[in-house]
Amino acid sequence: MDIEKDHVIGIVGGMGPEAGLSLFNKILYHTDAGTDQEHLSVMLMSFPKHIADRTLFLEGRTRVNPGYNVAKVIERLAAAGSKVAGIACNTCHAPAIYNTILEELDTLNCHIGLVNMPFETCRYIRDNHPQIHRIGIMSTNGTYSSGIYDQQLRQHGYEIVTPDPGFQSQVIHRMIYDPGFGIKANLGGITREAKLLMDKALAFFRQKKADAIILGCTELSIVAAGEELSTDMLVVDSVDALALALIREVTKVGI
Repeated sequence: MDIEKDHVIGIVGGMGPEAGLSLFNKILYHTDAGTDQEHLSVMLMSFPKHIADRTLFLEGRTRVNPGYNVAKVIERLAAAGSKVAGIACNTCHAPAIYNTILEELDTLNCHIGLVNMPFETCRYIRDNHPQIHRIGIMSTNGTYSSGIYDQQLRQHGYEIVTPDPGFQSQVIHRMIYDPGFGIKANLGGITREAKLLMDKALAFFRQKKADAIILGCTELSIVAAGEELSTDMLVVDSVDALALALIREVTKVGI
């Protein structure tokens, strides 16, 4: 095969540091391959110091819209040969950021196929779990306040289980962002405190009779990979859904 004509998946990583790697691994796991050569071509670009924190921007605590530099990374991926791309960050899909990315790509005349993580996560539930009706969402405060999952789920006719702002901030967001024990601050291991908050969050959604929970943050995917989540609810990992969609789309391009 001519390497210049290969159909390549691009990953925008760095949000947080392990998110892109997590998506890369999910692509590997979901690819039907028996040899090295049967795996898909993937490029991961991670420029964490150049992409402002998504939640801080959405909360107005920084004026730097991360969408501008995310678009520049996508442009680099396209220039290097990627035909489709995914952003390994749910909060990046909030309209204030995602629309900026789309506008910048248009300005840059970059026509890569960009796959939307929240859309694909909801589509995955619809297509694979028709018995599900009531869904809870675990995410950062940025994703929570933007309502990107709420909008997608309502369009598909689901009931949504939403924690109150206090529980969201002190349990779910803190599990991700706490500077001492949070997932972002402890690469390669999940702290006891983060595990306890995860258990508390799962108990909340169970009490509210959710049929399923969406792990709507790439850091939560890392917890799920490292821990067997003890729950009778369906746990839907947004990183899994994005990986499957990227495989589907790059396969279409290659036909």
